[in-house]
Amino acid sequence: MSEENIQNNEPEIIAEEVANVEVEGVSEETAAVVEEIQAKVEADGIARAPKAANANKRPDQQRGPGGGNRGPGGGARGAGGGRGGQQGGGHGGKGRRRNEERSRTEEPSEYTEKVVQVRRVTKVVKGGKKMSFRAAVVIGNEKGKVGVGVGKAAEVVTAIKKAISDARKNVVEVTTVKTTISHTVFGVAGGSKILLKPAAEGTGIIAGGTARIVLELAGVGDILAKSQGSKSPLNVARATVRGLKSLRTFQEVARERGLSVREMLN
Repeated sequence: MSEENIQNNEPEIIAEEVANVEVEGVSEETAAVVEEIQAKVEADGIARAPKAANANKRPDQQRGPGGGNRGPGGGARGAGGGRGGQQGGGHGGKGRRRNEERSRTEEPSEYTEKVVQVRRVTKVVKGGKKMSFRAAVVIGNEKGKVGVGVGKAAEVVTAIKKAISDARKNVVEVTTVKTTISHTVFGVAGGSKILLKPAAEGTGIIAGGTARIVLELAGVGDILAKSQGSKSPLNVARATVRGLKSLRTFQEVARERGLSVREMLN
C-alpha cells in the first residue's frame, strides 16, 4: 500500500462525497480541520469519479434490478418490473431515527481531540486502485488521560470518527509529580524515539510537533522532550504515549526495593 500526503494530491479519481461530506459528530475544532482539508481537495482540482445513474435520485425514483422504479421506501422492483414495495426502506428509516435519537441523548465528551495527520492512501486491488483516507487523532482530558487512534475510510470525517473511537479504546493514565513527570524516560514506536525529562516548575512544555500535542492533552505542564529518529507524526505520538505509560511513581519503586519513600530518597 502506498501513501501520500493530503497536501500533495495528484489529479486522480476520488470519491465525490469527499468534498461534500457533512461534518457531524465531532468537535468544532475537528470540524474546522475537516473543512480545511475538504477545501484543499477542491482547490487541487482532483478529478471526481463519474456519477452513478441513480446518484441524484431519491430512493423512490431509482430503477430496480428489473428496470422498474423503486418504491418510496427504496424497495426492490415489483413483479414485471413495476414499482417496488413501500416496505423496502422501513428498517433503514427506523435505524436512522434511532441514530438521531442516540446522538441527541449523548453527553458531551470529557476528552478534547486533535487531528495530527490526514493522509490519502491507495491500495492496489483487482481491477484498479482503491483510495481512502487515513486519520490519526490524539485525545485527552488534560488531567492525566491521553490516547492515540487511527481510522481509515473513504470519507475524511468518517476516518476521523473511527480514529476518535480507536483512541478512546487506547487511553492511558499518566503519572505526574505536581506539573512534571517523575523521572527521565524513553519512548519508542517504529522508527521514532523520544526522550522525556522532568523540568522545573515554570519551564513549560519544551517540545515540538506531535509530541507537544500529546503532552498538552495529557495535562503535563513542565517537561523537556527531544524527538529522535523518524519524524512521522503518528509514530512520534505513539512513542510519546508509550513513554508516558512507562512512568513509575516513587511508591512503586520503593515497594520494589523494600524501602519506604523517605529511606529511598535519603
